[in-house]
Amino acid sequence: MLFESLNESHASKLLAFELENRKHFESFIEPRSESFYSLSGVQKHIVDLQNLSGESFVLLENGVVLARANIKNIQSKGSAEIGYRVGKSATGKGIGTACVKHIVSIAKELGLNCLSAFVINNNPASEKVLLNNGFHLDLCIPNGFKHLGKSFHGFKYLRAVA
Repeated sequence: MLFESLNESHASKLLAFELENRKHFESFIEPRSESFYSLSGVQKHIVDLQNLSGESFVLLENGVVLARANIKNIQSKGSAEIGYRVGKSATGKGIGTACVKHIVSIAKELGLNCLSAFVINNNPASEKVLLNNGFHLDLCIPNGFKHLGKSFHGFKYLRAVA
């Protein structure tokens, strides 16, 4: 497995990953717009990510995207948000943990001092990955998120980068 910085050369592989896992992802998070699910939509997404303050990665195995991860919204005070998506076929294999470890190591290289992540309580596996990587619960937003017509608690996790 190999982490690579996300760039335009990954567009078709990323589109395949997102299409293959669309239903899986949408069972936990809000769906992306329909315009995303085309080669031009993914290419625009990659360019948009490159124009934001942050870093984005794909985790590849034999040329296939298993997961993606990012650091975004880097603030001048040294804080940033993280996010990651693990394909359904790769869940339960330590891939989420590997993504977060990679993000933390990049955050150290960037000189960041604090990372945050947001999860809603329909995704206990993601919460477990964060806790196993040194994040702690910072904030709970009771019934603060609607997904698929249901209310969920939202959680903000923090981790110092040292």
